Amino acid sequence: MKTILTLIIISFALSSTSFADDISATAIDGRDVILHDNGTWEFTNLEEPAELSGPEQAEECVKNHPSSREGTVDYYLTKKIENKSVEDLGWQVSPVEDGFEVERLLLVSKKMKSKYRWHVNKTGKVTPLNIKASGITE
Repeated sequence: MKTILTLIIISFALSSTSFADDISATAIDGRDVILHDNGTWEFTNLEEPAELSGPEQAEECVKNHPSSREGTVDYYLTKKIENKSVEDLGWQVSPVEDGFEVERLLLVSKKMKSKYRWHVNKTGKVTPLNIKASGITE
């Protein structure tokens, strides 16, 4: 009887701790998933991810994206423009097949253009496209 009770307690303990190793993550399309400790996974939200409504929203995704330097991408670039040798040439957004390409252009010392470029997919995932953008994007 004692052995059976011990086996029941051990099996209960193992089954209740098996969920402790589950990991929450975000899929490439922006949906949340749970990666189970047994190697399987499942979406936590079965709704389709919301799509961007237009270029303005893609620009906002980049502006509000965390910067690896300080604050958000927009905050960091705005601080950079405060330098008198840097002129702001603005934001440009172009539609591409799978989302938008967002670019911020600065003119340094009135002669050198400095481009920061990102791809924003239809669900709002921001990916840097050049070295300058990679250097400031978290």
